[in-house]
Amino acid sequence: MNEDIAKAQSLISAEAIPVLQMLMKTCPPSFHERADSLLHCLPGCLTVTIIRGNNLKQTMGGTNAFCCLQIGNGPPRQTKVVNHSMCPAWNEGFTWLFDVAPKGQKLYIICKSKNTFGKSTLGRVTIQIDKVVTEGVYSGFFSLSHDGGKDGSRTLEIEIVWSNRPSNDCM
Repeated sequence: MNEDIAKAQSLISAEAIPVLQMLMKTCPPSFHERADSLLHCLPGCLTVTIIRGNNLKQTMGGTNAFCCLQIGNGPPRQTKVVNHSMCPAWNEGFTWLFDVAPKGQKLYIICKSKNTFGKSTLGRVTIQIDKVVTEGVYSGFFSLSHDGGKDGSRTLEIEIVWSNRPSNDCM
């Protein structure tokens, strides 16, 4: 494909996504299926920012927390380790590029603590990416589940953004 054509298509899709996301919020439900279909045909970037953790205490030893993020079978990404903090602040962003929106895929985040004896899991969060594609931004405090149950006291503050920007803006 000609480079100028590819650049023009990228710019057009960058304009289309915010408009479609706005229409999904304001138009009647009969329009949602068509807008969702269009949203899932365009290339884009998923940016996940792990802002901070809350109440990440362990029963023994100090908490040296970090998060591992993974989408599908892709390689995992990891935040830095924040030592000796039950409320670590990471404010780290990770971006994935997609040729088309990742329909049906999930973002898996595992919060762990590194200590003398190895690593222990503090909890997990699973987020359906379709919701982010449709809404554009999905953020808030997410409860960490551990061994099948949720511990509402342990949370991660996360912001997830789906946008169709030219590739160089996503890098």
